[in-house]
Amino acid sequence: MELIVISTYKHLGVYEKEWTDILEDNQNTNPFIEFEFVYNWWRFQSENEEVEIYAVREHKRIIAFFPIQLKKTWFGYIVQFLALDNANYMDIIARKRDMDRVIMFVFDAIIKQKKSAVFYLHGLVENRGTPVKLSNYLQARNMKEQSKRIVISYDDSGDYTRKTIFSTNTLRAKTYRNFLWVKETITSKGIERIKN
Repeated sequence: MELIVISTYKHLGVYEKEWTDILEDNQNTNPFIEFEFVYNWWRFQSENEEVEIYAVREHKRIIAFFPIQLKKTWFGYIVQFLALDNANYMDIIARKRDMDRVIMFVFDAIIKQKKSAVFYLHGLVENRGTPVKLSNYLQARNMKEQSKRIVISYDDSGDYTRKTIFSTNTLRAKTYRNFLWVKETITSKGIERIKN
């Protein structure tokens, strides 16, 4: 497998067919991971955002895309899905049969490249299966995570997203990860008090 870093929306335009084909194969129903949304969001909304979309090529064909935003901080990087606060339903664009392999390949590459990073991944739709595959990867790498389940529909469909937080093994990254974990816990307790 080969990792391709896409750092401009114009470069992303080259991969529209591959992106769309993957989503069609998966029978995608999430408009926020459609090529048009991602391309136009990047083009018009992300002037000051450090966006990197990672594409995975295997045997001369693209098999996955990871739409990522990076924020450089005092401890290293915050790695999150793009369009945070604009589109809170994001995912990895990969065929289900390839998901385990590409998660391992891309997250290993990001961790090797960034060294000190906190991953703050929002909007993973549970019924797509990505949160379970991500948890399997983190268990295999002996990395601790905190996940929070968020209701996205109030009918009987049982639709939920997850917010997952984990970090690399540097002291600074783990310190900031722990801060985010505490912040999420306090926020959750505050919301519960308001509901009651």
